Amino acid sequence: MKVKAAALFALILLPSGAGAVTTYNISIVCKFDIQQYCKDIPKTRIRDLRGCLAKHEKDLFPQCQDHYKQAK
Repeated sequence: MKVKAAALFALILLPSGAGAVTTYNISIVCKFDIQQYCKDIPKTRIRDLRGCLAKHEKDLFPQCQDHYKQAK
């Protein structure tokens, strides 16, 4: 069980492909922050979510800060 959890954690934190950070990763890594600060914004509106996360940048978890900045 611990091995599966560690593998899942590694997959979430490591971006897929050649340095690309996907929307899927952001919605997982930043799940708490999105629920806390951006709950009224649909998950499909990535540009608006990134703007909301940027507005609350100082309050975000470090993993979320790293992922939303790298998202394209």
